[in-house]
Amino acid sequence: MPELKMSIEKFDPYGSVLPANARGEEQPPKAVSILLSRIGQGVFWLLVILIVASRIAYFSSNFPLHFVDVQRASSGITR
Repeated sequence: MPELKMSIEKFDPYGSVLPANARGEEQPPKAVSILLSRIGQGVFWLLVILIVASRIAYFSSNFPLHFVDVQRASSGITR
């Protein structure tokens, strides 16, 4: 009786054969890819810091008190 071997090909959910590098053979990351990844992460965190700093600098801490003024103004108009 001939020896049976299992196929090592892998398939995506739609039945197409996956390429060879998707079979677990990892390729080392390229220097350009690493550099672009670091630059992208740096830009992201810089934007986060700028947004948070601008919110701290320009957000009014007595914002809920503005609603009281609006309620007083609207009640004076309706009388």
